[in-house]
Amino acid sequence: MKKDELHGPCNDGICIAVLEKAFDEPAPNKYSAHALEMFLIQKCFNEGCRKDTANGIHAAFAMLWDNMDGEKYAGEYSFNEATGEVKGCPARASSVKAVVQSIKTRDKSKGASATRNHAEAMTLEELQHLMRWSAKECPDEWLTDERWKSEVEDTVAALKLHLQHGFMRGFMSSGFTLWTRCFELLSLQARDLKENCFPNYIPHFKVELLDRKGWQHEKGYDGPREACMYDIYKQVIPEMDMHTHLLRWKSFLENVIGRKLAPEDYLFPHIGVNGVIRTDRQMSYDCLQPLLTNFCERSGTQKRYTTHSFRRGGAQYRFMFAPLGQRWSLNRIRWWGGWAIGEHCDTLIKYLVDSLQSFENSHGDALHPIPIEPADFFLGDHNAMKPATAEEVRQLGASVTENIRTLATTVQSALSQTSIQPVTMEGGINVTPMQQMGFSRGPSESNQLQMGLQSNAGGSNSKSVSPSTLPLAGVSIPSLGRAAGAWRRALKQWTDVDPETGLALKDWPAKWYSGLMRDKTGSLRSQRELLFTEYQRLGGNDNRFLEAYPDADRSLNKLIQEIRKRTRRPRVSKNGTLEARSSISRSGSESISESY
Repeated sequence: MKKDELHGPCNDGICIAVLEKAFDEPAPNKYSAHALEMFLIQKCFNEGCRKDTANGIHAAFAMLWDNMDGEKYAGEYSFNEATGEVKGCPARASSVKAVVQSIKTRDKSKGASATRNHAEAMTLEELQHLMRWSAKECPDEWLTDERWKSEVEDTVAALKLHLQHGFMRGFMSSGFTLWTRCFELLSLQARDLKENCFPNYIPHFKVELLDRKGWQHEKGYDGPREACMYDIYKQVIPEMDMHTHLLRWKSFLENVIGRKLAPEDYLFPHIGVNGVIRTDRQMSYDCLQPLLTNFCERSGTQKRYTTHSFRRGGAQYRFMFAPLGQRWSLNRIRWWGGWAIGEHCDTLIKYLVDSLQSFENSHGDALHPIPIEPADFFLGDHNAMKPATAEEVRQLGASVTENIRTLATTVQSALSQTSIQPVTMEGGINVTPMQQMGFSRGPSESNQLQMGLQSNAGGSNSKSVSPSTLPLAGVSIPSLGRAAGAWRRALKQWTDVDPETGLALKDWPAKWYSGLMRDKTGSLRSQRELLFTEYQRLGGNDNRFLEAYPDADRSLNKLIQEIRKRTRRPRVSKNGTLEARSSISRSGSESISESY
């Protein structure tokens, strides 16, 4: 709570005593136009009243101020900030007219656009509910550094759970911040992220969106422009802080795959049912929507949201639900949401925002904690947001404090690692501190991050993870694609060296396709081996192979089935064949009977 020298207590730069008298005689004050805007928004957007109500309210206040003190306050509105003097009728302020026109435009929608069922807008409170539930199910610490491995233990399901929570937190916070359409956000690649930007002592990163739908429809569009660059700063509300959640997801993703993302890798890649990550393929809408629905159901959210809900909710929040002084102008709303000038759609009824001004300057720094153009804020509440030396010092101090806290955490972690003493395992094997906490890298597993065994002399029941219990990062079999000739590409995979792994499939060590890796690579490698064996049996000749299997180019799966049928090599379960399992069962029964 601040104190105005003339009028008493203030909240967020708004003097309550003056605001209370915005509609009173004998004269309008500096908040009269702002108060009328908020009243119109409350009645027509929040309560659902239509244009007739807006026209009536607007006309009534226009008449009130036109006849106040004679005709002193009739005519066009203006406010002298230096003297605090109001001239003209506040009901004729451009911002008030813009709100009234927005209401009229909304109510003009007819036909399909008037009855269309739009995605439910996600409010900030509902986003916070989802994010907090996710953090409780999978704490942030599990997605940081190497700590996730101690939680995953030996199950692929646990790894998938971590991937899903990290993915959704990065996606939800980004969608609510950037207001992207689903395909725009899923198509983001590592090259679209420019990290470690530090102007004005405030770290941030930049996101480049080259193919926003609205900008391509804009008249005169001639390709990518500088206007598609967004500056993403750390936000006060943690649940909508894209700066934190997206970078944390990117770091976790790189940790799991065992390497840095290449420029062409997708930030939201496809994650298979067996936990296989395909960074060369983006997550599809058909896979993402069920994941979002599952999140909402498990968190106890009553409404059903779609991926478009973040776009609508983020736009509504910045337009009319953000704190006073932080709401955005219609012009800024249009630019940030990627709506082009003249784009014909029912934008207002979907998002409750529409720009009545020309598409002018870039607003890529709209999230900057110290706005450069405060006059662009919705409602004109820019007094509390003016760039000031005190605010700049505060931001600098907060940045330095955060850096010191990060440094202290790093030093504390390093010191705790140096205190680990060598322990002796069974068989007299000494395990050094570096082997307990460090990485093990070999020529054949350069991308594999391995946690060491942890132990103590007291024999506590603390969790330990064997390096062999985790899926090997960076070890995968590339897709053969859908084009004809997949069997030929499969043969090449068996015999030719893969540049990613440095080995051909035939030379893989057993641990790359057995154990926990069986579900990820074991089945695919077995298929390539079966195909190669049959190809060699037929003399290694393409013509003889096609004579024996004329439909080989149509479907690789059917080809594998046909080879198994002819060679009588059925697909073997990890528990053995049916005959083997039956034999074990019989022998076990005989042993039990003999013991009695």
